[in-house]
Amino acid sequence: MKRGFLYQLRQDTDMMWKGGMGIMLILLLLCLGVMGLAGEEVSFPDRANLCIKLMAGYGIVTAVVWTGVYFAIVRSVRDTLYRFSDFLECLTDGQPETVFPVAEDTILSRLQKQLIQLYDILHFYEEREKKIRRQLDENIGDLVHQLNTPITNIGIYAGFLERDDLTAEERKRFTKCLEEQAQKLSWLGDSFSKISRLEMGIIRLKPERQKLQPIILHAVGQITEKARQKGIDVVLKGAVQEEVTADGKWTAEAVFNMLDNAVKYGDEDSEIEIEAVNMTNYVGVAVRNRGTAIDEEEYHRLFKRFYRGKGSGMTEGSGLGLYIVRKILEEEKGYVTVGKTHDGRTEFVMYLYQGACKDE
Repeated sequence: MKRGFLYQLRQDTDMMWKGGMGIMLILLLLCLGVMGLAGEEVSFPDRANLCIKLMAGYGIVTAVVWTGVYFAIVRSVRDTLYRFSDFLECLTDGQPETVFPVAEDTILSRLQKQLIQLYDILHFYEEREKKIRRQLDENIGDLVHQLNTPITNIGIYAGFLERDDLTAEERKRFTKCLEEQAQKLSWLGDSFSKISRLEMGIIRLKPERQKLQPIILHAVGQITEKARQKGIDVVLKGAVQEEVTADGKWTAEAVFNMLDNAVKYGDEDSEIEIEAVNMTNYVGVAVRNRGTAIDEEEYHRLFKRFYRGKGSGMTEGSGLGLYIVRKILEEEKGYVTVGKTHDGRTEFVMYLYQGACKDE
């Protein structure tokens, strides 16, 4: 059993009690010895008086000793309670300080450690809640800001369509503009929903060992029709048979966003090249295409929320696709980079982790 404060106090009390009983026994033996040594030379009344004096002295000494022990214990307990009160006051003020020796294995030291740990846990959850609230406020503000433009445009085009002097060509053009703004609202809502659920932890990715090829093919299948409309061919090569540690559904979402970005900003009748390269602990999936040039000074901003490159112009988009790619890969211990190839093509590379899953 570990020796704590109360345990030690009980041991000290038992020791003092046994010591007192031992002193009493010794004094009793001394009294008997004195009486025996006195023998017949001392009358019985004198011997009786001597014993009474010895016992009275013993009683006085015992009372003094136990009174001192009592006040010592009271003072020790009082000082300990005051120190513990100071510790609790510092804890409630948000400045936990140790008042009992951490190295000693006592009950109070252990209680102090557990209270500090409880304080740290509560403080962590309080900070996390504040962070979530700040993030939620930022998300709502960003969403409102991004929705204002398409909503305003829809109102403008709807007003144009109410005019009686519109030609069939103008009506068709305004109707198409309305459809485009409605699609933008849909993209914003869908993308923002994914981001919010990822950031708030509502969606938790479940990475597991699996083949890379089905993930890429799933993403390619979603982009094929859009690429065909611009005359863009998608070419797949490299180490696509390798295994990665990833959440299949969300990794396919990241690959699709990369391909969608390449199709939107790629030249017509061009080619998108997807190449998988086996690396130490990672598989690099490069997406290369010819299209709108990206300045090097923009590289570090491309993966921020709602950022759109200088060359995006009037191309459809919400500025969330690459941000989603970064968030997904970070959840899977991966990362993404952007650059240029030696022949001038734009190259995005996703690095997918190959290590063991957390549960393994």
